[in-house]
Amino acid sequence: MRWHLAALRVICVAVAVAAAVGQISDAGGVGALFDLGVSANSLGVGGARAAFRDDAAATALNPAGLAWVEGVEMGTLYVAQFGGVTYGAVAFSAPWVGLAASFVDSGRISSGGTDLRFGAQGVALAGALPLGPVAVAARWRFLHAGELLSGHGWALDAAALVELGPVRVGAIYDALASGAMTYEGGGRETWDSSLCFGAAVTLAPIDGVGWAFTADLDGLLNGPVHVAGGLEVRFGPATARLGWDGWGPTFGASVRVREIEVDWSCAARFDLGMSHRLSVEVLF
Repeated sequence: MRWHLAALRVICVAVAVAAAVGQISDAGGVGALFDLGVSANSLGVGGARAAFRDDAAATALNPAGLAWVEGVEMGTLYVAQFGGVTYGAVAFSAPWVGLAASFVDSGRISSGGTDLRFGAQGVALAGALPLGPVAVAARWRFLHAGELLSGHGWALDAAALVELGPVRVGAIYDALASGAMTYEGGGRETWDSSLCFGAAVTLAPIDGVGWAFTADLDGLLNGPVHVAGGLEVRFGPATARLGWDGWGPTFGASVRVREIEVDWSCAARFDLGMSHRLSVEVLF
């Protein structure tokens, strides 16, 4: 019976991940909830995170980016897919510190006359230390599974980011240390360590127009190695994005009006169709 419950939990997580970001390859691992992110921006450039700049979402991307946050920003995201699966997140960033919280809920799943449900919540706390053009950071993540199989676990991540003019180079070591997910009944699941390197180059070939190229190389510890990245073009208050996440093309766009930015992105799958995401960021 325990094996069947664990299998159903993995299936629910896979459905939630596919619904939110349109990719299912790594959905079954511990911590997959955190891979969904907290904004639409990064998905538009293929989900790149190591050197991609999004101050409101820095805690969920490369937390070392918090060293360059100048004000206070907040972002929120909510996704509902497949008539039941929901995912939501909220993030807060300030100079040197950040917080992100997220949840996923499968909704009621009827099977053999029995209603089942999977729900999980996650919290990430991060702090960054600037050292000239280099910043280092630590991020603590806590995951709680509240339904179907109740349990909890934590992971400690390390990150670094170098900013040299128009060039940014970043690295993230996920689950450098961790406490295994421990479930009721004694079951345990360990976190998979992951190493990600990335780089971004920002150019301004025309006045008022900025170009940013970003790319990631992920899965360097345990594989398979995953390549993702894309192009971001800013012109005035608007931004357009195009990328590749390893499974298909991604697209995105943003519009900023005063202190509020609305972001949209989508991932295209030949077998699953389009998966859309909408988020809002506020600068205080």
